[in-house]
Amino acid sequence: MSGKGLLELQLLKGKLTHDTEMLGKMSPYITLVYKQKKHKSKVHHEGGKTPIFGDKFTFEVSSATEDITMRVWDLDLTTSDAVGFCQIKIASLIINNGVEDWFDIYFDNKNAGSIQLRTKFEPEGGDQYENMMKDFQEQNLRLQ
Repeated sequence: MSGKGLLELQLLKGKLTHDTEMLGKMSPYITLVYKQKKHKSKVHHEGGKTPIFGDKFTFEVSSATEDITMRVWDLDLTTSDAVGFCQIKIASLIINNGVEDWFDIYFDNKNAGSIQLRTKFEPEGGDQYENMMKDFQEQNLRLQ
């Protein structure tokens, strides 16, 4: 498995144990960094410790050995507080042409909760590759 192809990654929901708020509920969002490109989910206002996301991102992957960095943040009035983060091997997202699984995040080397992801992987030259490539190109235009 070379790992070349398109990876569609959907953020489903979170079970967060690290709460950054003294009063009120957290407003979490997620950033994904792959090959120096950053993608940001919508902010789940007042989502607290059990946010529901739904955002989808497509990545053009070139190797199963690379990583995606996932960071969970809490949006405050002036800044964002780190809730937790993890490094995810591309290989664990593309196995069986996609997964639905929970990925643990950490803050100060302590478990800070987990995020449920659903992925779909289409290898280069696969049946759905062209359709997914169109979606990927549209996403890139929106991000510019």
